Amino acid sequence: MSEISVISNQYDKLVSTSDKVNNSVVTFKKSSLLRDKSNTVKYPKLTVSVEEIERAKNILVPFLTNIQNLLNEDAQESEFIPALILEDYKSRLAKNQFLAEDLNGLINKMTSNNSIASEDIVVLDDILAILDTERSTLFRKLRTARG
Repeated sequence: MSEISVISNQYDKLVSTSDKVNNSVVTFKKSSLLRDKSNTVKYPKLTVSVEEIERAKNILVPFLTNIQNLLNEDAQESEFIPALILEDYKSRLAKNQFLAEDLNGLINKMTSNNSIASEDIVVLDDILAILDTERSTLFRKLRTARG
């Protein structure tokens, strides 16, 4: 397989992961926003169904667990993150010294159907920022490979 094909396939994988995770985080943000009754008055058309939350949880829990395994060195590959950027991704995640602890609490909240706090949303946003950075990096590699 040519270099461009490899990068393109890995980029597609990352785009798919990024989109799924991003949409799932948005669902939890909406849910968090709707817990405050003043927001339901302010945004009357904003809704989140139980099915949407369940679907988001079914995406985020395995994704976050995979990050946890990567940080603990329990995994050398990821079903979510392309191999081409995995080491860079792991090093960016490792810069947050509290991420492992935050992930543990977040995963526990999600699996026990507890509400996600604003601090948890910040953790998810940080992970999304890293994911978006890796997506941009891989896109630049793809663009450079195409000449």
